[in-house]
Amino acid sequence: MSSLLMSLIRENPLPGLALASLNLIVALVLVSLSLSLGIAVSLLAWAHTFAAREEPARSHVAQRRLA
Repeated sequence: MSSLLMSLIRENPLPGLALASLNLIVALVLVSLSLSLGIAVSLLAWAHTFAAREEPARSHVAQRRLA
């Protein structure tokens, strides 16, 4: 039985090519998903840091004028 399947695979390479192209498509989708998630996380971290930044302390010159 296995020799029959092997002979079919040798004579018709299309199923192997289809499987290889499907693997390539899945790999490309996973890489693009990983990159987009990495970019989204970095943008969210940047926005969080930007929103949580405190006002800079007043300079000592401005404090001296008030006193």
